[in-house]
Amino acid sequence: MKKLAGYFTGILVGSSGLVFSSTAQTIDPDVLAVSAGVQHTFDSNFLRSPENAEEQITRAGAGVRFNKQISAQKIALSINGSHYSYAERDELDGSALEGKASWRSQFTSNFSTQLDFQREEAPVDKLEFIGKDLVAREEANARLSLGDTKRFGLIVGVHQLDNTHSNEERASLDFQDQDFFSEIRYRFASSWIGLRYREGDRTYELPSPILGDLDFDYRQVELETEWTLTPKTKLTGLVGYFDRAAKFEGANGNDGEGSLASLNLEWAITDKLVSDLTYRLNQPAIGETSVAPSEVNDLSLLFKWQFSPKVQVGFGGSYAELDYEASAAVIERVERNIAVTPLLISWTYSEALLLRLSTQWVDRQSPIYLRDYEGYSATLGLGFHF
Repeated sequence: MKKLAGYFTGILVGSSGLVFSSTAQTIDPDVLAVSAGVQHTFDSNFLRSPENAEEQITRAGAGVRFNKQISAQKIALSINGSHYSYAERDELDGSALEGKASWRSQFTSNFSTQLDFQREEAPVDKLEFIGKDLVAREEANARLSLGDTKRFGLIVGVHQLDNTHSNEERASLDFQDQDFFSEIRYRFASSWIGLRYREGDRTYELPSPILGDLDFDYRQVELETEWTLTPKTKLTGLVGYFDRAAKFEGANGNDGEGSLASLNLEWAITDKLVSDLTYRLNQPAIGETSVAPSEVNDLSLLFKWQFSPKVQVGFGGSYAELDYEASAAVIERVERNIAVTPLLISWTYSEALLLRLSTQWVDRQSPIYLRDYEGYSATLGLGFHF
């Protein structure tokens, strides 16, 4: 982080989780904990192509997590390091650093501030880039809230996102996004609704080799809600409208307006069976990926069954439709991605040990031969918490 990161001086970078984020559920509110984990994945179509190419990836990681409340100050810090090892393609071996940090100050019952930082880093999917590349996303927020316990509340803040690639060939996809936001929030019972306005800009590290300068300014309006419909049903969602304006006259692509949405419905069908239905609409800016769709619609459904106090079983699937508009770098088309998770098992042997198995089958349908493929994967992992 370059500019906004200055607001976070003295805050340790933290982690979004180890090999299994669920190990964090056993952490007490005020504790220092150490975690470690290893997971092994078999991928039947690692290269995401019609000609299947198998690969086995081992990810080993370790980290530390700390939570502390001092009077009205709540501090949460964690950091995690991981190493990826490939059985057939050791030139792709690499290490990643991830983390989280949060500092919340409650000055009065109706006045609070919060600082958040999160870093995620992972290898790029081979459908996007065939070589070695780890993508890091660093996101920071600083906000001030007035009226925390009142019917009406006001939130103002700043946000910054840095997106970087480890491979120099992909430097034109590195960007920094900064914005200011303000929100009016209305609370009632156990639900709330907020109207938010954002204004910011995005700057790319280098011009696109094909499209040129993609920098743009933007304005965005969002309506977000969290609604408890019944004791067993909760709806969360966000819908928004944005307007982008290219910074350079005659620049390609990032001029125009569009919509975004994210809706999630959680329903406890029984005391042991829970469903999670999610829909997302996104119209990403050009330059976020090497072959960016103009619109993505994604629908997913997941069921989680608490088979026993220590064993949880899950299954579900998703369907995504990706629209690509014709440009100098893109062929106009529609791609469809079907993913099925036939089995997901988490076994909490004890507070210190977790075992997890996940499986997935994917079918991507594209009029472009090299992007039309199917494959399956299975991941077995072991997580420790001390």
